[in-house]
Amino acid sequence: MRAFKTVCACVLLSACLTAASWADQIRGLVVEEIRVASDAAFERTVALSLEEAAVLSLEDESPFLEGIRVELVLSNELKKYFDSYALAIYKNISPRPQRDERFYTGERAFFQYLPYLNRIYIHIPIKPPTGGETLPVGTYSLERPVARGDFPLILTMVPLAKGIPATIVDKKFYFSVKPLLEKKGYAELILHFPRGREDEPISLFVDGDPIEAAPGRLELSSGIHRLRVVSSSFKEVNTSFTVDSGKTSLVDIELEEMISQLSIDAPPGTELYLDGEKISDTASFPIPISEGTHLLRAKIADRSVSKKFNVQKGKHYHLSIIFDIIIDGD
Repeated sequence: MRAFKTVCACVLLSACLTAASWADQIRGLVVEEIRVASDAAFERTVALSLEEAAVLSLEDESPFLEGIRVELVLSNELKKYFDSYALAIYKNISPRPQRDERFYTGERAFFQYLPYLNRIYIHIPIKPPTGGETLPVGTYSLERPVARGDFPLILTMVPLAKGIPATIVDKKFYFSVKPLLEKKGYAELILHFPRGREDEPISLFVDGDPIEAAPGRLELSSGIHRLRVVSSSFKEVNTSFTVDSGKTSLVDIELEEMISQLSIDAPPGTELYLDGEKISDTASFPIPISEGTHLLRAKIADRSVSKKFNVQKGKHYHLSIIFDIIIDGD
């Protein structure tokens, strides 16, 4: 029984040593943290000397973030010593990186000797690449996508050779960091109904295609889109909006109730009665009128004419009295 326990202890010790040897020892003084936002306009530049490090973390959980592009710019002076240092990126860092800390463990995600170029690009994929994009000369890509749980990352310059001149050791390597976004975003559709009319049916169309009538968040390609709102109760809405890559655009629509209106042209001194009720002499036309059948009576001196007419929702009716009644509906 004791022998069995000894064997188990040896197996466990061996497993621990294997796990420990899997993690790389990282030496680099953290001088900067870049929180990468899912915004096409986002770009941050950081300057690092040899054995200094920058931390890359994610600002948000946007589903449209495909990856991160790191651009390294080398001066002609630094380029002369291109084979004296390498660029390294590590993931699964422990402990959590913070400023002025120097020693960590982590998993090497990228390690590259520098080519003889002034500009080098490193593509850090978060999603599998879709392909088809022409990449600039000097672009390197990580072999596997980096999961969100692997963040934060450490980016550092590692010296490879002794004898680097002191004038070079303190020179700065300039890194620019940008997000790579899918050409998609969200449109947040908000509809404001007139009070008491929230249950009125409506039809929504985006770029001519019908969508669910309930307002909410729509995933759309980046660019300009057209929205059409159709209802028998509200004025038709035709408007355009723009969706930016990785962003949410607010589309705020105020629905206006369709109201039928009535205008009347009559000779001076004419008394007007609508459905038996006298229209005030000071009424300002057009006036609202309900749907259905109505009777207009016009009286001047001892003459009087009457006319029935039918009103449909949302239409404007223009009545002219020349001691007859002419109805024009549009």
